[in-house]
Amino acid sequence: MADRQWAELPTDCLVHVFRRLDLDELASAAPLVCRGWRRAAGDPSLWRALDLRHDHLARFMPWGALAGALARLHGVHRFSLAGFLRLCVARANGTVAELALPPLLSSPPAASELDHVAAECPALRRLALPKLSSADEARLPALVPRWRRLNHLELDSKPSTFPAVAAALALHCPDLAVLKMTSGSVKPEDAAAMAASLRGLRSLCLDRCYLPREEVLAILAGCAELREFTARGCVGFDDKDEEVLRRGAAIERFDIGGSRLLDEHDGDATNGDDYCDSSYVDVI
Repeated sequence: MADRQWAELPTDCLVHVFRRLDLDELASAAPLVCRGWRRAAGDPSLWRALDLRHDHLARFMPWGALAGALARLHGVHRFSLAGFLRLCVARANGTVAELALPPLLSSPPAASELDHVAAECPALRRLALPKLSSADEARLPALVPRWRRLNHLELDSKPSTFPAVAAALALHCPDLAVLKMTSGSVKPEDAAAMAASLRGLRSLCLDRCYLPREEVLAILAGCAELREFTARGCVGFDDKDEEVLRRGAAIERFDIGGSRLLDEHDGDATNGDDYCDSSYVDVI
């Protein structure tokens, strides 16, 4: 047993070990060891949870280590996030259940990748999208029907088409329980869409949004199934507002800490049109 080689391990054992590897290693290193490792690294179960957000600025640059490994070992000379995403999705063979995309996806060359994800990932239950281009925002309501099993949706910024997105979610995603939007301006039509179309939500996060008091109250009145509601660091209502606190008293986790009526930087109310997360970085 002491001389037993790793290459001789049964495929299911190798797959279990490979669950400890990150996507970069699964894609660029493990398949080259031997046929057994290549077979194990291609097991779809290893590719069902794809989080491409971690350290994305360093990982997906053409001069980065991953690009170098793919060029050296696989002859890939035009590396891109879009290409790596397609590789991961292909390895999953239609079984991707969790997908988180980094801001780089919103660059124009990758605009078609949302369509690819919609077509090839019908089993998605958790989806996290970056700040989208206006063209991607316009297409989003038409893509939602492809994700009928969706349970958890994260949007780095509220899309301009949110009312249409909410209507599509209500019609095609009956299991949706969690919505997270962390920046953007929540307008009356957006709050009305949440209250009318997303009444079954169990968890709603609107941290760092422009969120007027009237919209907070409309959302809390309409989304009666909420067990968790956070609106931390928002502009548009005061975190000590008695009516808002009263409406949220029955919610198990209700956190509106740091929210304020006025923008402290301007000393005046903001219309929210430009209220977004400044941590978003556009890389050319």
